[in-house]
Amino acid sequence: MVSPPMTPPTILLAVAVVVVCAPMWGTLAFQVTAPPPSTSSWMSRSSTTTMTTMTTTPPMTRLFSSTEQEVNTDAWEEDSDPRSNVERFLDKKFPAFYQLLGKNDEVWKTLNTDSTSSTGYTLFAPNAQAFQNLGEKKRNQLEDPRNLEIAQKIGLYHVVPTEAVTNQRLRTEDWTVPKPKDGGPRPITVSGIQTLAGEVPVGRSKSGGFLGFGAKEDGDAVVGPNARILQSYVIGENIIHEMDSLVSPELLWRYC
Repeated sequence: MVSPPMTPPTILLAVAVVVVCAPMWGTLAFQVTAPPPSTSSWMSRSSTTTMTTMTTTPPMTRLFSSTEQEVNTDAWEEDSDPRSNVERFLDKKFPAFYQLLGKNDEVWKTLNTDSTSSTGYTLFAPNAQAFQNLGEKKRNQLEDPRNLEIAQKIGLYHVVPTEAVTNQRLRTEDWTVPKPKDGGPRPITVSGIQTLAGEVPVGRSKSGGFLGFGAKEDGDAVVGPNARILQSYVIGENIIHEMDSLVSPELLWRYC
């Protein structure tokens, strides 16, 4: 059915409605098409433990910050070294950590599979100073054959096999909650991350205070007991975070 033509007053009224409501319609269209926030769940520690679910920022687009540097591996593509580019980089940049991971043959078998080629993986690599800060006693404990199982466990806590987790993601604030009254930053969205050995907590570093009292959270992310990210390196789909200390639980040293 054809609608009858509008009279001049009706036309003027329709034009007025369009002019007045156009900004509102634009706002409504934006609200409808804007993607809603989503959540993702970290996998459970094992089949015998309780599933731990955490709200995190969806890994839609990887954002590299100024502390994330892409490693040039072109020169390695033409030689006969059978190791992956990540292995060769660790051997050169973080030899102590590479040696620690090498105590478990299953680590690189797990990481060098087709299942990680698209998702990437994350390594928290303590630097040379971090191992130096352990002291001679703990370094000797890592090398003692009697402590092989514990040393392997410590190494596994530094490996996230399912995803390349950026520094920016670990530091992302939760804007669904109000800002703290003391003026500190909002809590971060990731409270823990699942590694090959189990869950590692993620929080904020603290500064100020006296003898541990009155300290306030600052903007840096802390992984494990108190390890900070100093620099991040990108190799393919994978990320290696340089850490100033180990991320494994302190409790493990009691069994050495």
